[in-house]
Amino acid sequence: MILNNADLWPDSIALESGAQQISYRELKLAVSMRSRWLENQGVSRVALLADNSPEWVMCDLACQQSDIVLVPVPSFFTPAQQAHLLDEAGIELVISDRPLDADAERTDDCPFEGCQAYRRRVTTLPVIPDGTGKITFTSGSTGTPKGVCLSNLSQAVVAQSLVEALNMPEVRHVCVLPLATLLENIAGVYAPLMAGGTVVLPTDKMRGFHGSRLTDPNHFLSCLTASCAQSMILVPELLQLLVSVSRQGWHMPESFKFVAVGGAAVPAALIEEARKLGLPVYQGYGLSECVSVTTLNLPGSDGAGSAGQSLGHNRLSTENGEIVARGTHFLGYLNCPDSFYPSEVRTGDLAREENGYWFIHGRRKNLIINSFGRNISPEWIESALLATGQFVRVMVVGEGKPHCGALLFPADDALSASEIQQALDYVNATLPDYAKVLVWHRLSALPDNNELLTANGKIRRDNMTRYFSSQIDSMYQTAEAQLEGV
Repeated sequence: MILNNADLWPDSIALESGAQQISYRELKLAVSMRSRWLENQGVSRVALLADNSPEWVMCDLACQQSDIVLVPVPSFFTPAQQAHLLDEAGIELVISDRPLDADAERTDDCPFEGCQAYRRRVTTLPVIPDGTGKITFTSGSTGTPKGVCLSNLSQAVVAQSLVEALNMPEVRHVCVLPLATLLENIAGVYAPLMAGGTVVLPTDKMRGFHGSRLTDPNHFLSCLTASCAQSMILVPELLQLLVSVSRQGWHMPESFKFVAVGGAAVPAALIEEARKLGLPVYQGYGLSECVSVTTLNLPGSDGAGSAGQSLGHNRLSTENGEIVARGTHFLGYLNCPDSFYPSEVRTGDLAREENGYWFIHGRRKNLIINSFGRNISPEWIESALLATGQFVRVMVVGEGKPHCGALLFPADDALSASEIQQALDYVNATLPDYAKVLVWHRLSALPDNNELLTANGKIRRDNMTRYFSSQIDSMYQTAEAQLEGV
């Protein structure tokens, strides 16, 4: 479906990674060959664990062509989360560019270059809604990520909406987010290929990434310059980096015409400053259950402070302030038959609509969304920290921040800073990188304020956040100062 128009531009470059270039003709042949191989394996569910590469795209498209369910595996998941994903989805075959554990049997004839294929023994069949082509697992607000089941048709519909809205034929797009991220998968691969464009696929190392984290900003900036791309997708943390270095004299390459930012709330002031610095940034909104992007600001159709207008493949409304989407959405949650074939998606996001533009201003769910767009349940981390016995109360924060922080109330006033850090290190070792607590502030006791706790002693998060706002801000000052010094 994604390559239906490939014959219109057979010699144009479809995929590029470093010195490797693959034309549309070559891509179509490569996908067909890999599709036949997959069909010969006699499997129904395939997991893909690999760095961004042409082979990642080929595996995705080959699974679609062979009507095989594909489950991308985020590399930033912990081993326990990855094992949960494989078991929950009943994965029979794993395509991976890294070794797997001894429970999987390696095949000898894998056609995906740089990857190996591993067979897994499945003892319990998963319950999957009919028509599922891909299962995307959320970033894991807790230790057990949830599988969102999507049809191939719905993904293509969203991609086509983007092609029509952006009107950038033969666009050159650089993928800076992992392809296991649904937004990059649909908007960064499918849409450009449907428009006859070129998808540039730098590796993690080229982009300066390790897992879900940017570890080498200079590599990232060099990658953008070398890409000669016209479009890319950023999360707020990466936009903040570009704004910071632009203040110091770095210039966005002139080739870029459209930079989408999403995955988490973006301060209007950050968008405004980015524009003043010459970054063509446009905010959007979406979620996996709505097959990724749903609203988007566009050149000439840009509502200041908003997440843009609906792209049209969903009908949006609000009920008691909550966004409700009807139209193109998910088929249900993996192994949750009561959720199958919904008529609508209640997003949990609070918003208002003005003149067609959607303004997101909160959530009903008690979740943190960090500046990399990862959903995190604070109670998940708080319970792990409390289980150490070193603290009587913990509040985890990190909304819109690059990593989690914590307000800590030690159980013993004599507990030293190094002992507190040891407890944090112990818990962090059990968490994925996006959920680790990297900054903290010690508090001896709560003030005599009945607005900070409920009658049964639970934290009132909004009130606590306001009351301790200066302490929370101070936790992140050092990290932000380091970013400014890049």
